Amino acid sequence: MRHGLSLFVLAGFLLGQGRNWDSHAALLLPVKRLEVGLFQPSRYGVTEFLEVRSQPFLFLVFPNVSFKTGHKKVGNIRTASVLSIYCPTPLLNIISKRGIGGLIDPNIEVPFLMGVSSSVIMTTTKYAMQISAKAGLDLGLSFEKVDDRLSIDLPMLYHRMEVFHNKWGLHLGFDVTKELPKAFEVFFDFDLRLLPGAVNRGKASGYEMHYGSHSIEHKLLFIWNRTPRFRVMLGYKLVSGEYPYGSDIRILPFIPMLEKWLPMFELQWSFGGENGN
Repeated sequence: MRHGLSLFVLAGFLLGQGRNWDSHAALLLPVKRLEVGLFQPSRYGVTEFLEVRSQPFLFLVFPNVSFKTGHKKVGNIRTASVLSIYCPTPLLNIISKRGIGGLIDPNIEVPFLMGVSSSVIMTTTKYAMQISAKAGLDLGLSFEKVDDRLSIDLPMLYHRMEVFHNKWGLHLGFDVTKELPKAFEVFFDFDLRLLPGAVNRGKASGYEMHYGSHSIEHKLLFIWNRTPRFRVMLGYKLVSGEYPYGSDIRILPFIPMLEKWLPMFELQWSFGGENGN
């Protein structure tokens, strides 16, 4: 039970980095508008050029916050920058000390870790589709030496944890939103995560657990805009990459205890501000 709960918290946070109304686009929320979901981070429009995003229900065990800043529009291209900060230490220490599911050696003491991610997003409209592209830098900061055994060899989790061993990484991707008849939409994205030098560093350290250097993530969502303030989302996420045990590809969310895949399901609401972006 504890194993499943911890996986739910950690993987749920990562799966929740999916999409609110336009969280992946270079569009900001109207001032004083709040958007929330069952699993998605909450977003709030602070000013015309700033919005804040966080997963408040996980904050005590997984402190996290993101700031999106809008920039000057160039032609029909909108641009924005995003700065994200998170600290996985409290949750990892809970998992480690309880020896939950064998995810982390219980003898490992997790140091204070801080992840910092900076991205640039560009969004335009073409062929009746909203198209966005992004690229950015990921930093894994630690104030003490990170134990080489600290690793979670699971899709989505491994490469995000490995940045604390590699110290830095890159990410880039694009997404497309297409409106369909009768208040429906389809959303597609493709993201690549890179850990430059990870393979050579793993060989030099003698730990095969640090061999994976990249992962590819793809998501497809069908969206029903029931009202301007409420929507339902259904879809899947596919993850492919290199891991210490070899190459692997998974469709998520996957429930190990049931050995079954279940579709991603999300409900989202918005409050305050104006409708639309």
